Amino acid sequence: MGNMNGDRWYFAYGSNLFIDQKEQRTGHIRQQIRCRLPGFRFAFNKRGGRGQVFANIVPDDSAEVWGVAYLCDPKAMRLMDCHEGVAGGHYERVSVTVVRDGGEKMAAISYVAGEDYVCEAGRPCPKYLRKIIIGARQHALPEEYIAQIERLAE
Repeated sequence: MGNMNGDRWYFAYGSNLFIDQKEQRTGHIRQQIRCRLPGFRFAFNKRGGRGQVFANIVPDDSAEVWGVAYLCDPKAMRLMDCHEGVAGGHYERVSVTVVRDGGEKMAAISYVAGEDYVCEAGRPCPKYLRKIIIGARQHALPEEYIAQIERLAE
């Protein structure tokens, strides 16, 4: 888990991969670990306003989602809840087990779209997609995984 002061690992897979956005939202990143989440797949099926779609993860035993785990204190997690619209049901916190590059497993929190906000998979706006792709490269996520995300956005 985290250590004694309530730190948690937060697993980011969408636009919060983009370091500038994450730091804008919750301040300086203390620690980050590239990892993957087995048993889920990445999808652009979270409904936003004005017909937009956003990133989500969907249970799928045959898939995995790559991302980064950020070490967050309770204040940073509360800020993340606000940005992810938890109070309004947009996303909800879920406990997940991520796998680090060396194979070690780690408990983390991630955000999954609330039931009322899941829609047909669609195409994200280019600006949003670009944040995900830049963020994925900042954390050196596998190129073939990045290509998968780009294909989903076509």
